[in-house]
Amino acid sequence: MFNYLVFFMIYAGITISIYQVYQAHYNQNFGDYDKRRDGKSQECRELCLKARQYEETGDASGFIQSVERIFGDNFDHRVALASVAEGGGEISLESLLRRKHNIVFDDKIRLVHMPGWKTDPPSKDIRGVMLSVIVTNCLLAIFLGGLSVYTVGYEVTLDFLAWTNDELVLMFVIYSLILVNYLVYRLDIYMYDIYQVGKLNDTFRVDRTGRPEG
Repeated sequence: MFNYLVFFMIYAGITISIYQVYQAHYNQNFGDYDKRRDGKSQECRELCLKARQYEETGDASGFIQSVERIFGDNFDHRVALASVAEGGGEISLESLLRRKHNIVFDDKIRLVHMPGWKTDPPSKDIRGVMLSVIVTNCLLAIFLGGLSVYTVGYEVTLDFLAWTNDELVLMFVIYSLILVNYLVYRLDIYMYDIYQVGKLNDTFRVDRTGRPEG
């Protein structure tokens, strides 16, 4: 009975792994569109409205107040304005909002990943690499699932692959791959957000005081 449970868990794991590929691919290609279609966040709507009013009236006070309330008093409002004005505006703004607690302005936009660790935003989009890792791990999980069936009737005789004869070990390896894929998926979302935020640096010239000039 225990063996049946292990095999069930193995093939449930393979199903999860395949779904992870679908989830990552869908998020990369359609996730931003779906978020905009389903409706902007309240903060995004507020900033877009205030930015439009600023553009129409020339009065920046309402926009600046919204920026200070959402991002904090020390956040330069022109960074938020650039995210609205950019060609990919809403995507950049949503990324900016999601990572607002990680952003500092030190002559340019920089990211604080954790206390004491501050870096520039990435200059390249690595989503293709992330998806490749997820697909590779999925294929490996499928292979291990097939191997669990093979070892029912046959034994792997190679010493360095002897562990594959134990379906319980195979199950743990498959779920380890699922965990790795989940972490890669979350990292992909984070890296894409800070890549989008980093593109805002291109819209500024920085003067000697470290404040952006629009």
